[in-house]
Parts: sequence; structure tokens; C-alpha cells
Amino acid sequence: MKQLIPLLILSTSLLMMGCGGGGDEGHSHGEDSDHIHEQPAQQAQEDDSHSHDGEDAHSHGEDAQLEGAGVITKWTDKTELFMEYPELIVGQEATFAVHLTRLSDFQPISESEVQFVFSSERGNEGSLTETEVQIPGIYGPDVIFDRAGRYDLTIIIQGMVDDTLQVNGIPVYASAEEVPAAHEEDDPNLISFLKEQQWNIPFATQKVGRRTLSETVDAHGELKPVKSMEVTVSAPFSGIILSSANQSLPVEGQNISKGISLLQLNPSIQSADGENYAQQFINAQSQLSLAHKNLERSKRLFEKEAIPEVELERARIEYRQALTEFQTINEIAQIDTSKVDTYGDSESSYGFAMKAPISGIIVDSYVQPGMQVKAGEALFKLADMSKMWLSVHVPAAERKAIQNPGEAVFYVQGNDKMYNMEEVNGRLLSTGKQVEPQTRTLSLIYEIDNQEGLHSGLFVTAEIDTDQKENVVAIPESALIEEEGNFVVYVHVAGESFEKRAITTGIRNRGWVEVTSSLEEGEHVVTTNAYQVKLASLSSEAPSHGHSH
Repeated sequence: MKQLIPLLILSTSLLMMGCGGGGDEGHSHGEDSDHIHEQPAQQAQEDDSHSHDGEDAHSHGEDAQLEGAGVITKWTDKTELFMEYPELIVGQEATFAVHLTRLSDFQPISESEVQFVFSSERGNEGSLTETEVQIPGIYGPDVIFDRAGRYDLTIIIQGMVDDTLQVNGIPVYASAEEVPAAHEEDDPNLISFLKEQQWNIPFATQKVGRRTLSETVDAHGELKPVKSMEVTVSAPFSGIILSSANQSLPVEGQNISKGISLLQLNPSIQSADGENYAQQFINAQSQLSLAHKNLERSKRLFEKEAIPEVELERARIEYRQALTEFQTINEIAQIDTSKVDTYGDSESSYGFAMKAPISGIIVDSYVQPGMQVKAGEALFKLADMSKMWLSVHVPAAERKAIQNPGEAVFYVQGNDKMYNMEEVNGRLLSTGKQVEPQTRTLSLIYEIDNQEGLHSGLFVTAEIDTDQKENVVAIPESALIEEEGNFVVYVHVAGESFEKRAITTGIRNRGWVEVTSSLEEGEHVVTTNAYQVKLASLSSEAPSHGHSH
């Protein structure tokens, strides 16, 4: 069904219903018919058909006049527009083929309301809205113009994206005789890779821009516990780890909270110096109890003026001495004082709990039930992994480059994720001044937060910034295709047209590469599945520009 609007007649027929194009245009949307894209009859110059919009625009003459049929490609931050239309003649119905791609994932825009608003120097000429399409991403408004001239088209999208695109200077001719004769032929170097092909695979392009890149030094290293956060729990006395009292010994890798009992150690009946350790504890605890009672008694007597002040002070000194001795012994063994009254009843009652001095992970365990240990022998090694040291080893040949190291990133073995020092709150602790004789390297040590629970001992690869280069033309490394030792990229020159471009590269940094020739700022290069575009260029069955949906 068609609507009559002053100066302009617009058809609201949808692809789902089938919309007939102008008979000579060969551009139909019937369910069983082909959707054919004809080459433009004439364009003012090749670059006029490759225009861009907004801040992301890479324009070759934004104000240049379009002539004859048109092929338009425009990018905004959200949307790519690829639009084709035939020669527009007053009184003849023409179908616009409007391909819309969402740039967040390069998928066709569907389930959206798309409004087409035509205007001229006379003002608003009419509009229509499409909400349903048979082929996602392709909208086909049918238009009949009743007056020659230049028209501007505003495309307003609401749905999958909210965006507005502008195409200016669309020519409408009074008769077929006024349409300029075609004078340009297809560029044989262009590669056709249709929108349907792009939409059916993972695909993405990136605008060529300028960035600050850094020269880097590569180094290998490993993650280590922070020295001050690693503790060895040793036996404070010679003893035995009784099986009956140690049924659940902690194992390597287990998380332990501070103060948790690691094991129960029973002292030997006779220690190396001839005195039973348990007896030492009992004596110290008894002396403390007696000193405390004597101090309390002295306080009461002094208040009644029954003893001089010097006697009270002597009682305080005796109490402090007894308390210091008891705390020293108790700190070593972390005694469970609730069981003190049972000490001495039997050998098994001399159980001293070895408690965790910090919260952390059991890195090493050297014990098993039934074994005897000597005083000072290591029982467990604990490490608090909330922070870690990243120790990297830089080749000695790079010593000058790392005199003032900049930012650094690292990759952990078995993980492709790049860790930036800023996101892990990393800081440089030390720069080695001595070359390690075995590896001929210098060591740099960074301290990092370990919120992701990285394991001690993991190998890492680090990239350390040295000199910076500002404002260089750069593209993602994923855009590069290597051919016989050289690099090429595929430039997206128009919606379905690509060009193979040999480039020279400079420094690489954090997934970006400097391009020193053959690319201009604002052009778009394929960054995902560029190899599929390459295959399309090699295939003898690759479709021509005219194609069907």
C-alpha cells in the first residue's frame, strides 16, 4: 500500500510482504525473487561513494555531489550503513537497499523501528517507517519522487541500537535522458565479501587511528610469595606427633586461618637439656599464678598500711617476671590453657597445640602422624598469598633499556589474559644491579595484589615499557595477515568491498602494531576473520557485486 505525501510518494511495503522495485533497476525483494545490487551508473568520483559520518568519519569529500545511482557506506560509533539505490527519476518507483550493522558485535540490525525521512531545500518532503524485515539487517523502502532535485535522507534507528545517520545530496532526475552516462568501471582489485557473509561469521573491523605505543623489553619470570608474608612453623622442642591426637593434619594447598591448630606436639619425656618441656610450661604457669596472688595480697595489705610500699613494688616486679617467662613459653607453643590442669596425668596429656601464626595457605608440610621431631625442625610452611612478588629476569643485554623501566604487563602460563600492573595495584620494589652469573640476567621485582588467586611458582612472561612513541598510526595485531614474510591487511573500503593492502609495521605494544606506510587514519581494517576475506579473494566462485538474498 502506498502513501501520497506532498512532493514525495513513499511505499510502506515491507520485505516480508514483497516490495517491487522499478522494473529496470533489477532490485526486487519478493520472497522468491532475487535482491540484486546494481553498480552505480555514475559517481562524481570514486571516493564519493565511500563517505563516512560523524566523529568516526573518514571522508573523501563529504560535500561532493552524488551522481546517478548511489552506493553509500557510512559509520557512526554504533552503526554501519551500507545503502544502494538505482537512478532516481521523477514518477518512477525506486527501491533503496539499506543494510544496517550493529558495530558492538557486527550483527545485522533487526527487531528495530527504522524511520526514513526525506528532505530538500524546500523542507521536509515525507517519511516512512519500517518495523519488520524478511532478512535481518536489510530494509527496503520504496520511493516515488514527483520533483527533480537534491534530497537529504535521515535514517533514525530505535531498537537494537538508537542511532541517526545522514546521507546528503541524493540526486533525482526529471527524466532518464538527464541521468549522466556511466564512465567508471569496477575496480578489479576490490574483493567482494557480501553482508550476508559478514553477518554469518564472527566479523569485525576497526578504524585506523593514532595511539601512544611503547618500545618494550620482553622477560620471563615467576610468581613468588612475599618474603615477609611467608612463615615457617618449627618445633619449639623435641617431641612426637601422636597418631591419636593428629587425625586431621592440614595438607598442602589448604587455606588456614590465623590461630587454627595445625597439630598437637607432645614433648619428649626427657629433653636434650635434661628438663621436660611440659614441666617448664607447668612451672612457668604455676609461678605466674603464685606471683599474681602475691601481688593481689600485697595490694590489700598496702591499703591497710600493713606493709611498706617497697614490699608492694617487689610483688609487682615478681609478677612481671613470671608473666614474661610464661608468655614466652606460651607464644612458642600456643598452649591451650584450658587443659593445663590435666598436664602430667599421662604422657598423652602433654599435648601442645602448634597454631598458625598467620592466615594463609599451607605451602609445604613436613609431618606425618607418629613421627618424632627435634627442636627447631620445620613442621609447616605457610604463605599469605593476598600479595605476591613478580620476579622477572631481563637479559643483561637490555640493562640500559631498563634503567628507568615504565609500565609493565604480564601473562601467566596457561592463561591468555594480559595483567596490567595498574589493575593489580603493582609497584616496582627493586631493580637488580648485579648480573646473575648462571642466567646472565638482571632481576626486577614487582609486588602485586593477588585477588584472582594466582599460584606461587607459576611462570610468567612480562613486557616492560621503555621508550614511548606518541601519535603513531596503529591497528590491532589481529588485523595482520602474514604472506611470505610480509604483512597485509584487508581494508573495508565500502559495505561489501574490500581491498588487500601491503603495509610496513613498526613497534608492537599490548596487542597493537604501528603502521608506517599504506594506511591512512580513519580507514577501516578487518580485525576479526580477515582470513575469510582473503579466501573470498582467492575463490573463483566468489560472487560479483550483484548478488541475491
